[in-house]
Amino acid sequence: MLLPLMPYSVVIAKPTKNCNADCTYCSAPPDGADSWSLDDFKRMFDRLQPSFTPNIDWIWHGGEPMLMGPDFFEACAEYALAQHGGVHFAIQTNLLGYKSERWKRVFSEIFEGRVSTSFDPYKKYRTVKGSAETYDRLFWRAMDQVIADDFRPLVIGVYDEGAATAAMDMYERALSYGSAGFDIRFNYAYPAGRAREAGMLIAPTTYGQMLVDLYDRWIDEVPVFRITPLDLMLQKVAGYKSMLCPWTKSCGGRFLTIDPDGSVYNCSEFSDFGDKRFRFGNILTGEVQEAKPVEVKFYSGADIAPALAASPASREIMGRAVNLPPDCKTCPHFTECEGGCARDAVLFERGMGGKFGYCQSWKMVFNRLKQSVVTGEADRILYKLGITPESARARLSAYGWAN
Repeated sequence: MLLPLMPYSVVIAKPTKNCNADCTYCSAPPDGADSWSLDDFKRMFDRLQPSFTPNIDWIWHGGEPMLMGPDFFEACAEYALAQHGGVHFAIQTNLLGYKSERWKRVFSEIFEGRVSTSFDPYKKYRTVKGSAETYDRLFWRAMDQVIADDFRPLVIGVYDEGAATAAMDMYERALSYGSAGFDIRFNYAYPAGRAREAGMLIAPTTYGQMLVDLYDRWIDEVPVFRITPLDLMLQKVAGYKSMLCPWTKSCGGRFLTIDPDGSVYNCSEFSDFGDKRFRFGNILTGEVQEAKPVEVKFYSGADIAPALAASPASREIMGRAVNLPPDCKTCPHFTECEGGCARDAVLFERGMGGKFGYCQSWKMVFNRLKQSVVTGEADRILYKLGITPESARARLSAYGWAN
């Protein structure tokens, strides 16, 4: 039997790419693949389960996963937890189909409140039947119901060059909920899915300054909500290890994404990219891509997951941990950044060992974060994140950062 290279700690599962919206910026649009059945889930879970860590995050993604219906998620959880008690389910959803009577129990008992959603405040990309106004109305109606049901979804937005100024609008929206303010994540828009040919959608300096402006307000006001990636970046500055995207160079061999047709990639980002060179194989059919594009081998049962982990695409991504540009390794922020996202190095045609596309953004933000930790400006937000400011300053001093 083949042995897995290392156990998986995160699975991003896409049981469908169908959606109840028609956003012009969609990284994973419908592709004609059938949605999963419960038997499909059981077959995949059985094949993967021997390669799991004791605690595994299983994140439902899409498409719009809520289209699968609450019964599907309950049945999957019942089966999975009977085999592996350390499975923790979460969901990324647009929330448009949320109704308390159908979903509150699933959100509480199956996902245990681990819910994230997507919204952009500038009414450009996200639409229902071509209407951004309809999307906005349906989203906030659902969001208000979710918050009334005592959930606090992380709200993820993507920002292009013309939308950076709208980031503060999202901050204001979260602030308006008072003690029920929801966490927010500010991502750069990237060319994938329906926007695949768009090129770089926001300049690194624009994105970096957007985050710095948000940070300055966040540490001044210290609201109830978190801002990602700033919270994760501060944790890295304080010396905390992270296995979260994109703050680890060791995601290869630890993350796994499964598309509706059973295709396996390292992560959702590589799945959305859609380049078959980075496809490991297929968990349903047992197909594993070999070194030559036309060469495949087939495995069965418990041999499939280790074979996928040993595929050329998987090994190449794992190699990113050491195959980095030389100037990354001498950068004063390398310990925190770890070289950035491998997918984005490939996305912007720099190769698996190439420079992360938003390197300049991270430099701008890490410079500001470290400055604020040293001066004490960040003390209140550090305490809120459970970080002792003195220990964070001591770490930076050891690395040569001081007044």
